Amino acid sequence: MEVRQTIANAKVKDDIGKIAIEYGPIVYCAEFVDNNGHTSNLIVPEKQQFQTSFQPNLLNGVMTLKGTANAINILDDSSVNTTTQPLVLIPYYARSNRGQGEMRVWFPTKIKNLEILTE
Repeated sequence: MEVRQTIANAKVKDDIGKIAIEYGPIVYCAEFVDNNGHTSNLIVPEKQQFQTSFQPNLLNGVMTLKGTANAINILDDSSVNTTTQPLVLIPYYARSNRGQGEMRVWFPTKIKNLEILTE
């Protein structure tokens, strides 16, 4: 089986420019537990290569996908940076079994703009 990236339908405005990752017929997701506590700040470059790894002791045994992502980090109230970090994906069906936190299926592939919030 191959790992593939599925491009979101352009009719779904919130997912324009985003991809989902599939391995065989299974959709994968990132959970906070495996990805430095966050998933909403991750950018998965197009053509990202993933390695498969069966984890027999994780969630009663699942195939994980491992690669890298760029993470947007807020440094203080007026600056941000990006760092490269390991990315671990689990099957979507196995999500939400390790506590409450962020989970992501659709990943942006690049930064187009950032929303700046004012009070």
